[in-house]
Amino acid sequence: MISQLEPVHAIDSFFLGGRHVAEREWLVTIDAAGFLKAVSDDDLSALPEEVQQDLAFNEVIGSAASRTIDGQEFYIFHLEALEQPPETPGLNDPVYLYGTMYGPFPASSEDCYRGIQGQLTVNRIDLLAGVVNSAQYSFHYQTGAAGATQRCFNILLPGDREEEIMRGKGLVMTYPLMPGDVGLGDPWNEFLVSNLIYDMLDALKDDIQKEKVNHPLRDMTLPVVSRFTFENDLKSQGYVIKGDTAMRQPGAAGGLPNILPDVLNKPLPKSITNAIGKIIKDKFTLPPEGTVDDFIALAQQSLLKLPGYPPPRAKALQSRVRSASVEARAGQSRKTAAPPRPIKTPAGSVSAPPPAQKSKKSEWMNDFITTHRQEPGNTETRLTNLTSVSQIAQKVSSQRPASKNPEWLNDFSSQNKPSKEERKTTQPSEQKTSESTPDWMKDFE
Repeated sequence: MISQLEPVHAIDSFFLGGRHVAEREWLVTIDAAGFLKAVSDDDLSALPEEVQQDLAFNEVIGSAASRTIDGQEFYIFHLEALEQPPETPGLNDPVYLYGTMYGPFPASSEDCYRGIQGQLTVNRIDLLAGVVNSAQYSFHYQTGAAGATQRCFNILLPGDREEEIMRGKGLVMTYPLMPGDVGLGDPWNEFLVSNLIYDMLDALKDDIQKEKVNHPLRDMTLPVVSRFTFENDLKSQGYVIKGDTAMRQPGAAGGLPNILPDVLNKPLPKSITNAIGKIIKDKFTLPPEGTVDDFIALAQQSLLKLPGYPPPRAKALQSRVRSASVEARAGQSRKTAAPPRPIKTPAGSVSAPPPAQKSKKSEWMNDFITTHRQEPGNTETRLTNLTSVSQIAQKVSSQRPASKNPEWLNDFSSQNKPSKEERKTTQPSEQKTSESTPDWMKDFE
């Protein structure tokens, strides 16, 4: 089915072209039902006001259409779940991505706008490298808080062999997005991407330990995606939290905690269950909470320390991306103000068509997962369901208490500021490094 709904948000913008082909601007949008669409520069001025505002904000901060993809065509992929099959030898395991594919673009027919649900198979390094290398091109959104922004991350993945990638084909622009049936389907995806990276690194760490590879990730305690959720579940299991230490109260029930049991009784992301399951003790130090930038940095350092990185296909894919030329950005189509919101008038007795809906994941996604589990020797697979992750994100956002300055911050009040002489003796470079570098990053130094 081809969605007839208007887009409600832009989620990415870039130029497509080559060294001998004129660069054209493309925009990727999402509508209220979660369908994606690629829009070329000829049609940008006809987009709804909300989408124009997204574009205008990114133009102001300099992130709109900041890169050129050197290729002949591209696909767009709405990522809904990640499966990591178990017991695959080596560190660069195959992973299965489930979602909806559109394309190729430029479109040769209307069928290119018809989403096809299915499975995209890539390697672990393809996915991690795609996240890391595409992070600088994320799309930004202005939120309610003054000066606050959120980001929608994209992932450039290979959809074909290395030879085809070098020809500028088989390029898949991938978007892990919050489903439309969870909240209002906000386009930013920082929490989702953090969970994806965590689950990938957790699986990589297990393989590094099994293969006995000398790598900093081997003995590292990974940061958790949500310390708030982590601590709340420990409290429900009889733990008392004091600072960074959790202590089990006498008589508390043991076993693996069931995090957020009221979230529709669906499987939960391993970014939380694995973290708790591996450290259940009577007393332990809580792992730190990582931001999406922390997880991206950790993924980057982990990749650089892997033997043989980058593999040829990852290198070929990254060679297709470069900064947009000055000429392309000077000629881009965002030169006019957003069109005024049209006035809607009653349309008589003609009712609007029902909104397009995607088939539920259980109708097709589980067939692939069941097949993989039936392969000889396979044990439980690692599944990252972005619908479940989104539900946790919504719950964390609604339950997280308002931030306030901790008590220790009072020591830095105005009456305790150092004198000019004391400030002169401070070494700002060392202080900045200690503040900006998390403890877990020191394992890579």
